[in-house]
Amino acid sequence: MDDVVLTERARGVDRERAQPRRSRFRPGAARRADILWGYLLLLPAVAFLAVLLVEPFIKALQYSLESWDGIGPARYVGFANYKQLWTDPVERDSLVHLAILFCFYSLIPTAAGLAAAAAIRRGNRRGMSFFRVAFFLPQVIVTVVAAIVWTWILAPSGPATLNGLLHVLGLGPAVGRPWLGNFNTALVAVGLIAVWLDFGLCFVLFLAGIQRIGPDLYDAARMDGAGIFREFTSLTVPLLRREIGAALTISVVAALQSFTLIYQATDGGPGYATMVPGLLVYRYGFQLGEVGAASALGIAMAVIIFGLTFAIRALIERKAT
Repeated sequence: MDDVVLTERARGVDRERAQPRRSRFRPGAARRADILWGYLLLLPAVAFLAVLLVEPFIKALQYSLESWDGIGPARYVGFANYKQLWTDPVERDSLVHLAILFCFYSLIPTAAGLAAAAAIRRGNRRGMSFFRVAFFLPQVIVTVVAAIVWTWILAPSGPATLNGLLHVLGLGPAVGRPWLGNFNTALVAVGLIAVWLDFGLCFVLFLAGIQRIGPDLYDAARMDGAGIFREFTSLTVPLLRREIGAALTISVVAALQSFTLIYQATDGGPGYATMVPGLLVYRYGFQLGEVGAASALGIAMAVIIFGLTFAIRALIERKAT
């Protein structure tokens, strides 16, 4: 009997020796160590961004509560600079112009790029590289150069101008409308230039996204009796939600930062017909010496950018595939 007990104990010892020894670190502790190590690796980048972004943002927030010309002593005025956003007609109109330019910078290029990509998918795929290059070309042109060229094209007269072309076709006089110098057409003209600039980016994004959609899905939709419009709204648009979100985010930020194009093409004129917050911040801060008003307007633009960006992301990611 004792021999049997000893044999069983020996077998138990052998089994314990055969089992791998457990790690001294628990899985939870190892995971916490990995997370801590990840934060340590991110710390230099976070510190760099804090120096370049967070600290200037805090200083701008401080200046927005003061009346300061950039040289002399500052005077605390509270939220007076923020109230000026709604009471001053120039600042209020600049925000209205920005809302209008959202359509030209973001909504129209996104819709046109989506429709163009869907149309090319239904057609012949040969020659697609030409469309990519031709439509994306405005993105690689310096905005200042594009603005100068368009000011020539939209000049009142000249052989290579839009008015000159209309005159040749018998649709207008030799000296036509100054598209960028007219109060009624200047903002729309700037917006159409923005459509030309942003359309190519949206088109390339959607064309890349539409190529990952399997053709069997479109074949199944056509077998179920779906037409072109139903196929576009029920299949193409839902499957391109992420690309649509990226295009909207990029173009919205471009609209909020619409400084170079307007500064070179119209300088906010005629009068204040094309004045936007970005150009107004430059005028307040560097020309008029109103650093507090410029900072308040810049803070308002930052809040709008963050709000729109997170709203677009929440809307797109909720049902993204």
